[in-house]
Amino acid sequence: MSEAIRIAIGAPLSGNAAALGAEMKQAIELAVEEQNADGGIAGFPIMVEGADDQGKIEIGRQVADDFCYRPDLLGVVGHYNSNVTIAAAEIYAAHDLPMITPIASDTALTERSLPNVFRFTNRDDQTGAAIARHLYETMGKRRAVLVETETMYGHSMGIAFSRAFLSLGGRIAERRTVREGSRDFDPLVASLRADFDLLFYGGSFEGAFILRAMRRAGLHQLFASGDGCWDAVNFLEPAGETATLGEGVLVLSATPEVGRVAGSSDFAARYAALFGPIGNYAVNSYDSVRVLIAAIRDAITETKGNPSRRDVLTAMRKLRFKGIAYSDPVQWDEKGDNLAVVTALNVVENGRFRQVAEIPRTQGGLIDAASRRPRQFLSR
Repeated sequence: MSEAIRIAIGAPLSGNAAALGAEMKQAIELAVEEQNADGGIAGFPIMVEGADDQGKIEIGRQVADDFCYRPDLLGVVGHYNSNVTIAAAEIYAAHDLPMITPIASDTALTERSLPNVFRFTNRDDQTGAAIARHLYETMGKRRAVLVETETMYGHSMGIAFSRAFLSLGGRIAERRTVREGSRDFDPLVASLRADFDLLFYGGSFEGAFILRAMRRAGLHQLFASGDGCWDAVNFLEPAGETATLGEGVLVLSATPEVGRVAGSSDFAARYAALFGPIGNYAVNSYDSVRVLIAAIRDAITETKGNPSRRDVLTAMRKLRFKGIAYSDPVQWDEKGDNLAVVTALNVVENGRFRQVAEIPRTQGGLIDAASRRPRQFLSR
């Protein structure tokens, strides 16, 4: 074994998601710094290096290739975007390199059951079904306009929501696709029929501008979205006061708000002291690398000091880890999905998200159209 334990981070450090990738990297590096201050792993310091995948598939593949041909690397935390993560995962799988993604949510990532892939966050089919049920059963919404971006995430979130909402008895009055990076949505909003009671948006960076266009046009209907809008920099700030006008907003997140789980507030304070307030999934990123560190520690113990990547994978599969992102311990199903995940639903008050509901994984599953009850994922 080398003189240090080496792990890597793959994240978008430039491009549209640069702020999100930077937060992910900072949270991971903070966890590693704290672990090293506590003696590292079995006395070995942890070395971590980051690579910018730019949120692009081809760059992500290059990053994955580079990591794989570093025999001293025992694991990767990454990536952020689902399309990049899916492409990189196949490369890591060919080299037995463990990969844990803090954020990528597209269902396809774990449906292939690659043995090296672990998803810390919740899946789009789970979160889409959870918010659809809340909108239909709790809020009485029946007719939705669905707007999604031309991205893997936008399409995945749109499909997940629409399938669940339709199966409950709701209607999709109109479905529109918008280009990522667009800012002028006045023509889109002007073309919408008035007979809908919510607009659901699947995407990341356009939501605030769609919302502002709705309110300028005098449309007061609820704006609901996936967790692409659970973001201070890219949603709360540009949305401003419009987030509380009309019926307001309902934004899902795949992690409870900070303070709901023991230890999360303390972490947020430590993070903020170094980097500023948390804007997105820093808590997931922090816990993800801690999970990898725990698996490496277990593998070192099992092998008496010289673990291979396969040894780390074996330890990861067996792992049960209590972190600060979720109330239940992290453990994996057969596909590599986290059994501890939840879907949290948030409104905006005083310029901040406030959680109003939390739906466990076992209650937020895909909707069975015949029974209108969620199908459980624990007995696949």
